[in-house]
Amino acid sequence: MGHVSGSESKPETNSQQARDWDDLATVDPLWAVLSADEKRNGGWRLDEFFATGEAEVERILATAEELGRPARRVQALDFGCGVGRLTRALAKNFVEAVGVDISGSMVEQARRLNASAENAAFEVADEPPGGPFDLVVSNLVLQHLPNHAFARVYIKRLIAAADREGLVVFQLPTHLPLARRIQPRRRAYAALRKLGITPQRLHAGGLHPVRMLALPESDVRATVEQAEATIAHTEDTGDAGLRYYVHHRSP
Repeated sequence: MGHVSGSESKPETNSQQARDWDDLATVDPLWAVLSADEKRNGGWRLDEFFATGEAEVERILATAEELGRPARRVQALDFGCGVGRLTRALAKNFVEAVGVDISGSMVEQARRLNASAENAAFEVADEPPGGPFDLVVSNLVLQHLPNHAFARVYIKRLIAAADREGLVVFQLPTHLPLARRIQPRRRAYAALRKLGITPQRLHAGGLHPVRMLALPESDVRATVEQAEATIAHTEDTGDAGLRYYVHHRSP
């Protein structure tokens, strides 16, 4: 989901990740974005699905208000936007909201589903645009990167995309139970997909290509420190781990 230089490893190509998420966009895009077990196989109603984005953005902005950031509500970025669950809600609170995703199929659906939101734009990209954005949000995204090094790189890139008086909000699990670390369903999906079995059949069989990682809070704090930024607030999101509210250091 991005380009990493130097000695950092790159075990998975961007094109492979894009194919995985294109597969999910084809068979069950709403579940791929918000993977509640009971909503698998088309269980989400559109209004119910987008209402979760409204509620989540409302909570984020309420906390942001307490922190006194961002200074303006002009441009917001939803990185890893999927079909625009949060982008649509951000567009109601900012002059412009931009949703970015690595999957072209997800972006196509986002444009279709949010056609009425004229101030919401969607782009295919594997890293954050240059900005600067007043608010940068990345939810249920960094946990799907190939490894910890990538996660650290993308935390820094999200911070770099924010305005000096802006706010960055992202979420990451701090640990994973053993079954989620081993990820047998993802490994089986990858092997069978190479044999030519369709995403529809694999999804119907309970398999998926979604990888998961966790990053301890101490690692996140060290990464934010390296980016010359400050963690202003954290909140527990349950199974999804911690949500971090980050801004640039005051001069």
